[in-house]
Amino acid sequence: MISLVRYLAADVFRGQRYLAPVIVFLGVMGMLFSSDAGQPLEAYSGSSALLYPIAAWMAVVVATSEDAVRREITVVSAGGWSRVLTAAAVVAVAIAVAMALVGAVWPVVTNPHPYTAGEFFVGLGAHTVCALLGVGVGLMFARPVFDSIGRTVLAVFSVVVLTYPLGRATPLGWVLDALGHNTFSLSVVWAGVVGAALVAGAVLVGVRRA
Repeated sequence: MISLVRYLAADVFRGQRYLAPVIVFLGVMGMLFSSDAGQPLEAYSGSSALLYPIAAWMAVVVATSEDAVRREITVVSAGGWSRVLTAAAVVAVAIAVAMALVGAVWPVVTNPHPYTAGEFFVGLGAHTVCALLGVGVGLMFARPVFDSIGRTVLAVFSVVVLTYPLGRATPLGWVLDALGHNTFSLSVVWAGVVGAALVAGAVLVGVRRA
């Protein structure tokens, strides 16, 4: 499994399609924190909301890094779709968590308000939760669930766009509401549980659809 994860990660970075979501993420982060972004946890709400669609985008990049023929060869060589999809999920989550770390560190460096260690770790946890939710959405509609990249992009975009207006009716809303009120809530932990379950569910759905 480790070799498979390393192979898929190398393939993603070799293809360079990951650069688009990374550049968008860094560019918007620069704009969000170009001036006073507010109180520590409140400032994290903007970057957490940003990370959700970026993580979904990155998950699609990871899931579709190989063309259909190469992916079939990888599936046969690896011993089945379950191993390939699990490895793809690991790669997508690892990249998303790395971006979550950047999102948590950035305001500590640029925001004029001081951050305690506790606030930093709450922010890191919130970013990680939003990253998991995004990865789960991205993988849920990627290959082999949808073979067409157009259908994948449309489905992921629709879910992401619809999530924000629903507010606290969604796990993402639980996180953003807590951060927006500059507090920590157990709902953030529950959102993390939902995010992890969503990633695992996406792998299971992919295996059943393969």
